[in-house]
Amino acid sequence: MKKSLKNLCTLFFLLPGLFISQTYQWQWAKQAGGQTGSVSSGFDYINDESIRDIAVDSDNNTYYLATIWAQNQNLDGTAVTSYHQRDLFLFSTDCQGNIRWSRTIGGTGTSEHAWNIELDNNGGLYIMTNIFNQGYANQPSSITTHFDDTHTIPLITATDNNTVDQGVKTGYLLKYNTTNGNLIWSKPLQGDVTMALQQCDSQMMYMDSAKNIHAILGFCAGTHLGGLINVPSTYTSSYQYFLVKFNYDGGNMTPASAVLLPITGFVSAGMFNGHVNMLYDDTINQYYLAGKRRAGSYSSLVDFSFNNIPVTKEAYLIAFSVNGTTVSEAWRKEINTGQSSPDDEIHSIIKDTNSSGIYISGRYFSDAGASVSFGTYTFPPVSYNLQRPFVMKLNSSGNVQWAKIADGIPAAVNSNGYRFMKGRIVQNGNEIGFAHGSWGSGWGNYNMVRPSGDRADPILVRLNKDSGSVLEVADVLSNYNTVDEFTAIAVDNDGNYVLGGFFHQQLFTDANDNVPTMALNVTTGKSQNFFTKYAKSVCSGLSVEETALEAGLQFYPNPVKDVLSIKSKNKLESFEVYSSVRQNVLRGNLQNTNAQINMSGLTAGVYYLKVKTEKSVVTEKIIKK
Repeated sequence: MKKSLKNLCTLFFLLPGLFISQTYQWQWAKQAGGQTGSVSSGFDYINDESIRDIAVDSDNNTYYLATIWAQNQNLDGTAVTSYHQRDLFLFSTDCQGNIRWSRTIGGTGTSEHAWNIELDNNGGLYIMTNIFNQGYANQPSSITTHFDDTHTIPLITATDNNTVDQGVKTGYLLKYNTTNGNLIWSKPLQGDVTMALQQCDSQMMYMDSAKNIHAILGFCAGTHLGGLINVPSTYTSSYQYFLVKFNYDGGNMTPASAVLLPITGFVSAGMFNGHVNMLYDDTINQYYLAGKRRAGSYSSLVDFSFNNIPVTKEAYLIAFSVNGTTVSEAWRKEINTGQSSPDDEIHSIIKDTNSSGIYISGRYFSDAGASVSFGTYTFPPVSYNLQRPFVMKLNSSGNVQWAKIADGIPAAVNSNGYRFMKGRIVQNGNEIGFAHGSWGSGWGNYNMVRPSGDRADPILVRLNKDSGSVLEVADVLSNYNTVDEFTAIAVDNDGNYVLGGFFHQQLFTDANDNVPTMALNVTTGKSQNFFTKYAKSVCSGLSVEETALEAGLQFYPNPVKDVLSIKSKNKLESFEVYSSVRQNVLRGNLQNTNAQINMSGLTAGVYYLKVKTEKSVVTEKIIKK
């Protein structure tokens, strides 16, 4: 249900697939999942079906990481592979939502964990996984754990806790082919391990601007990453944590360095449950660790110290740098609500694309009028109780630039905030999109309107990235008294929002939503994945930001027979060549202000060359002789 701008701007087509934008509206929605749906009648985002992450590549294809439960598993009504009770599910669509491929990851058991997707825009998709293989060679019913249709983890042959067995390794870095979803390679993070020492805390990674992967990994006793890491024998029920850098190396992701981090705590539970996020700013060599110190969705708090200083509150943000083997804490912030039983969490952290500013999102628990602080910053008091969703901007020194919380909760839902599962954010040009779930909230002049006793619906809040002012609220109406939320968000190459989450019965029940009402395509009312696009424009494989003249670019000769030359006033970064029907036929990276593209292998005709410089993106029509 749209709560703001209703008038559509006129749609102007410049070239096939190139356009000027219009007002945002829901464009399409689809679902994925199995009949079982969840581990219980409620919802637990660690275990139940939901979209965990979304990424968009340079061709405007979208990739989704989700969980999927057993019985009648399907993606938009088409049956998909299922290995056991619950699996990880990776799939891709084009920018119109058409399914390109899907891949199920799992085997016997329900202990497959992964939370992030990274793309190198050179055919590689990466996920960091924590997988407990529960398939035993002496049990005929065991299903070996699959990374794709043909690549598996060996069945466990060890019959005791002290025998080395390749099948008991739990930490893996996986690379998939973005064209078809096939596994390219799997890198076990551990060395030889036994059942007693099989634990590996592997959930967090971040790809920098040079496509290197940075990860925070926890290991028990042993030698790991090909000898790069040696953990003392005393670490049998807890982890030593390391900051590991994988050099891109043409997509091989070679382990290059491992620095011991001053982290203690998270004994046995680790960070693998999706409560902790990391970020790296390579322009200032600063890392961020953000999340909450809770072992599960509703379990008790766990001990956690960084740099020998305990984190005393539930939700925290720590900034630190690494120089050689020296780790230096820059600053830390914790949410202080004054509550003895907090329910606070930082769900998401992203970096500003144009500066070293960062944005975080989450929620905190407090009574109406109570004073709540984040470091030295104090949130404004509000008149409603319980959970408060928030988005905040900080500079690299940890100073709060602005913070925005929901301004109110309509009386129809008893003036109590809602404990949503995952509130994720994304930058979209000059705005921040905040996706979560709410049972009725007000942001600026926009309000969700719901009847008394209704439960949560998905909500997207658009904020000005420099001031935090509310631009719009867009929410999805569902049937009465069900819990439905957004849990992931991304932006495509045209500035449109791609979102995902979970629902329980129906979505888009308002006739004005522009999307037909979507009902579960399985027979029970447990959670089901859904994904949708909130778009201001039609789908495009290309985009135009400046003309060649404005960007200081020259293309010659045009028409071209063999080699096209490019001259630029700014540093060139990459190019893509598209046919007249928008099929990508060439692509590559560029480094200098002058470059040449060999087009001799292309047939004669009209092509569109998309060139990215350090300051602009330009699409030029090229005639091939």
